[in-house]
Amino acid sequence: MGKDLNIKMDDCIPEGMKRSVVERKITHDFVLEIYEKAKRARSEKKRQQYLAAAEELSKHIGKFLVK
Repeated sequence: MGKDLNIKMDDCIPEGMKRSVVERKITHDFVLEIYEKAKRARSEKKRQQYLAAAEELSKHIGKFLVK
């Protein structure tokens, strides 16, 4: 009866998974923000990077961006 019933968070995470912090949910509005940044970018290199990011993020609408 005197057992410790506390469970550590690390014991709940399955092996092969790691703990992360959710930065943002990927939504249509977020992808549009990235696209707008691409339109305002001054250098062609930055513009291409933003467009590539927007395209990739658009494939993952509803998922989460983690750090």
